[in-house]
Amino acid sequence: MTSFKSKLARLGPLPTEQRSGAPLAPARPPLARGVAAEDAQPPIAPDATPSALDPAPASTPPSCGVADDATSSSAPSARDAAPAAREAARSAGMSPASGGARPSLDELRERISRIVARGAPPTPRADPARGELPFLVEQTPGGPLYVSRTRSLAAARVGRAPLVAARDADPAMLALLALDPALAGCDVRRALFLDTETTGLAGGTGTVPFLIGLAWFDPGGAGAGPLGEPSSDGFIMEQLLLRRLGEEEPILRRLAERLADASMIITYNGKAFDMPLLRTRYVMNRLPPPPELPHLDLVHVARRIHKARLKTRTLIALEHDVLGRVRVGDVPGGEIVACYAHFLRTGDEEALLGVVEHNAADVLAMVALVGLYGEPLGSLAGGDLAGVAATLRRAGALERAAELADAAVERGGGAAARRARGDIAKARGDKARALSDYEALAAEIDDPAVRLELAKLYEHHVRAFARALELADQGTAEPEPAQARRRARLQRKIDRRSGGGAALALPFDQAEGAGARPREGRAAAPRREGEE
Repeated sequence: MTSFKSKLARLGPLPTEQRSGAPLAPARPPLARGVAAEDAQPPIAPDATPSALDPAPASTPPSCGVADDATSSSAPSARDAAPAAREAARSAGMSPASGGARPSLDELRERISRIVARGAPPTPRADPARGELPFLVEQTPGGPLYVSRTRSLAAARVGRAPLVAARDADPAMLALLALDPALAGCDVRRALFLDTETTGLAGGTGTVPFLIGLAWFDPGGAGAGPLGEPSSDGFIMEQLLLRRLGEEEPILRRLAERLADASMIITYNGKAFDMPLLRTRYVMNRLPPPPELPHLDLVHVARRIHKARLKTRTLIALEHDVLGRVRVGDVPGGEIVACYAHFLRTGDEEALLGVVEHNAADVLAMVALVGLYGEPLGSLAGGDLAGVAATLRRAGALERAAELADAAVERGGGAAARRARGDIAKARGDKARALSDYEALAAEIDDPAVRLELAKLYEHHVRAFARALELADQGTAEPEPAQARRRARLQRKIDRRSGGGAALALPFDQAEGAGARPREGRAAAPRREGEE
């Protein structure tokens, strides 16, 4: 390596303009890459005078010996003063470079790191097993599992509906209401009720279920209580919490165990959301998918039964209007994602307390609804019974549907009950009952669909063409070309009759006595809905 002496010797004598003795600013030597300015030049003493900075007289040529002496005498003091000056500048929050020089890149990085270090304290690692949340930790091969498990009392209710009624729900009735014959052979006592709280509603791989609520019937028995005492029948509520993202494996394995012991799944909108999302999480975690079980989705049953009475069929609306329970202080569904995000960010367990209670209330509401739908004659209102009867007609259970339709009319089901009973009577071939119900319904409400049914009955069964034409002229629920063809056909039939023998009497027995008799052999033959 070339020494400082040899470099100074190669510079030669000073230029002519510097020999005049005029003061010049001290030249800063070139800096090596990565070396700070304060490390390359020693600091200037505060009591230094301008004469101390003047260059040597021009008459004194540079000498290697003089430079060596000056360098050797000043270098130790510069090395000793530079670290102290830098430390004093850092403590004062200023750049250690003298003369207002820009700080180096290393100094800027160090300054940024000190600012970041003074920011928010580190987020505590949430441990639901040690705080306010009602969860206990279970160590599993896949990691820690946070579980909350409670047992309902035998007399527990959700509003007016007892939970234990779900134990005795008729699976055949549930299958008819769900329009799914696979549910008829299931054991409701081994059903698994399931509801999830997720990080979003979009579904797909970016949505994670962070809380899974499960419930199943427990027959109880000797020594089944928490202290070894005998316990009665009840439902076990189990909730699985995802403490941090990435710890899904123990939750999914526990869910697979519960599904393996169940005979069927009961959810609310689970066919469209919960179960597809859970199957995606099994794939994402490289776990075998859960078993495929018969699935009762209560949202479809509720829409069929309560469509005439309720405008909205959310689970909370059903709990309020059907079960008679009002939630107080419940967390709205739109705030659940924000609550969990706050929990992950801060470890604040109080943010999840309302979410856990919301999930438990959803699961218990499903249990109560199954008990209500499994025996609809028990406590359903007349309008809801009309929806049950109409659903059973679609399923083909006409005898049971007629029984429920009569009960709906007796309980004040109104127009919906009469319409259901008329449709069921028509499907069974009981034209007289259908005509009577449709006439009563037409006097109560102005419905073109009801007039269409009456026009069909008067034309094809009673053969009172004039009455049928009168109803057709008032308007029916048909396209205009179909209405025109019906009126033309009825007019031709009236014209073929001699003496104007069309029976216009409203009641069926009077129409039959007036000579407008139904066709023989056709009254008892049921037709498909909409067939003339």
